[in-house]
Amino acid sequence: MAQGAQEQEGWLLAGWQRSKYDEDAGPSLGVIVNIDRVVVVTGVSSGIGYGVAKSLIAHQCHIFGSVRKEADAKRLQAEFGDFFTPLLFDVTDEQAVNRAAAEVRSRMKGHYLMGLVNNAGIHVGLDALADLPLAKLRKQLDVNLIAQVSVTQAFLPLLGTDLTLKGKPGKILNMSSIYGSYTLPFCTAYSASKAGLNAMSEGLRRELKPFGIDVVIIAPGPIQTEIWGDAIRNAEPAEQKGSVFSEYVRKARQLSERETSKPGWFWEPSVIGEKIWKILNSSSTPWPHYVITPNWWLNWFGPTFFPRDLVDKEVCRRFRLSRPIKRDASIGSKKEE
Repeated sequence: MAQGAQEQEGWLLAGWQRSKYDEDAGPSLGVIVNIDRVVVVTGVSSGIGYGVAKSLIAHQCHIFGSVRKEADAKRLQAEFGDFFTPLLFDVTDEQAVNRAAAEVRSRMKGHYLMGLVNNAGIHVGLDALADLPLAKLRKQLDVNLIAQVSVTQAFLPLLGTDLTLKGKPGKILNMSSIYGSYTLPFCTAYSASKAGLNAMSEGLRRELKPFGIDVVIIAPGPIQTEIWGDAIRNAEPAEQKGSVFSEYVRKARQLSERETSKPGWFWEPSVIGEKIWKILNSSSTPWPHYVITPNWWLNWFGPTFFPRDLVDKEVCRRFRLSRPIKRDASIGSKKEE
């Protein structure tokens, strides 16, 4: 075509890649080779989302992956080629999410998706709940919980609730965390968002049973992603507020930095990607909850199966949560003669 690269770039940024099911001639970008292996993954620019997209593409899946920046759309399209179609939207933008779902529907030509992986998420930072700005709490819940409902609602017809479509109903995989089942000090907001996601997934799984749509919780432990650095970088400077928790938060940051620097502390995102492929490709009913973590005893069994009072004692020991020294308000004051 005469306009060549310029037209291709325009189509890329609009998200309108072509498939072999398109009737008109044009640049053949994002060819859907197997209409039965199409998966939507949110938050694919880095971390677990990127690892999931890469793994599924290696298994000949076509990925519609959400990114927020055009630069990431171009980068991933260049890396993944025809098996990847970028969708430019922020998961908290309901209208943009609905437009993306309509776009995917037009490409599916009356077929169901193989799956939806709700991966996009953030960590607003380490802080004591007593000091956490409510705006940050709202953002944590908005991105990690409410937005997941928005994306799920938009894509549900393509997963099985639209009974006019062809194929097998798809599966919904919600990216939770081991910290959705227990909570470490100063990560309460993050854990609350993941616990809420777990509860939402439980109810949704039962509501969608009549439609044959499986809903699966994926609960990773420490995986090599930017979210661990974000937890430290986004921490509120409690010491600048004169908070009684400032010293405890500082120790928690130091502990996090030490732990995450240990060899073998993290697994690679590809571990999650391969597990998700097995779940999507299996003809049997998946488990409702998959825990995927290194150091299984420390990161999962102990905190979730031991009595809570014992876990509390161990957590307080590790985080050095000793009782503060009570200050006498009269010290330093002079009695009036």
